[in-house]
Amino acid sequence: MKTPFFNKLAFIGFYLAVLCLLSVLAFHFPEYLSNPQLRDAYNVDYLRIVLFSSLYLSFGMGLIALLLGRKKGLALAAILVSALATVLGGAAVEVQVPIQQKPIYLSLDLIILDLLVMSILFVPLERIFFLRRQRFLREGLATDLSHYALNHLLMGGVFVLIVWPGNWIHEHVFQNRVPQFTQQMPLGLQVLCILFIADFAQYWIHRYFHKRPRWWQFHKIHHSTLKMDWLASSRLHIGDVIATRAFSYVPIVCLGFSQAAVQLYLPIVAVQALFVHSNVRFHFGPLRYIVTTPLVHHWHHSSDPRALDKNFAVTFSIIDVMFGTFYCPRVWPEAYGLYQERISNRFLRQLVYPFAGQLRRKA
Repeated sequence: MKTPFFNKLAFIGFYLAVLCLLSVLAFHFPEYLSNPQLRDAYNVDYLRIVLFSSLYLSFGMGLIALLLGRKKGLALAAILVSALATVLGGAAVEVQVPIQQKPIYLSLDLIILDLLVMSILFVPLERIFFLRRQRFLREGLATDLSHYALNHLLMGGVFVLIVWPGNWIHEHVFQNRVPQFTQQMPLGLQVLCILFIADFAQYWIHRYFHKRPRWWQFHKIHHSTLKMDWLASSRLHIGDVIATRAFSYVPIVCLGFSQAAVQLYLPIVAVQALFVHSNVRFHFGPLRYIVTTPLVHHWHHSSDPRALDKNFAVTFSIIDVMFGTFYCPRVWPEAYGLYQERISNRFLRQLVYPFAGQLRRKA
């Protein structure tokens, strides 16, 4: 086998070992490190089996990569991290029930499950149906992972900010009244309506971010990526995340859709957001005029001046068609990123970037 295979094995082993260690910590401190909404749906016995298997797998990958690969440091780190997770209790950590949930918590379990499931789904998809050959450990990968971790980790703390506008409007403007017809709709139709209505709202906040210079400083972070793949979708400033999700949430709560429909909507829109950023070569033909496809959204990220401020919808491109912001030739864009501008690829610098200009102006 070629050396690059074992280098990838070292990275995967380390990646899996870190997820295992985080899982063990979440088992130890569920009141601080787990999302109560997700926790109610868990089957703990299944989670322990997955954790047990993953610990052995990460240790084994690290050991093989250490013996046969060149990334000795990364392979050794995979072994040590998986060993540390095992010493801390591994899959045998006891959880005291009932759990005394804390008002402020970090959604560590959301990061673990999301990364694990999406990696299993998108990594093979991009390796088989790749649009462009890209290095497995591509430039900017660490930055995108850092944004991914921060935005998911803080979800418990910022969730109050996300739902507050919608809840306030629902209470003070609509007096907690909701249309009866939404509750009477079939569940599948509710989900479809939520997808369209939320995307319609997101279209306008997304367009606003592009048109207003101060807001653009936040959204510019998302467009700084030069390589498109499923993880590039995570390069979002936390301010961008809060504003976009809060605005999209308003019509959902005010129209009174059922909780079951909302719970089905969330994973669908999450997978869709990753899919349209992914490094896959699917065209989908004329369907791109109705539903946002990777080809459509790749043009949104293009540095080509003809594509600037186009294709704002994430789910239904027909919204862009309706408002004259659709642009999608049948060929793929040649390059991605900001038009005639580059910003730092460092995670911490990107976090402070939207505020740096204002601080300089005040000084």
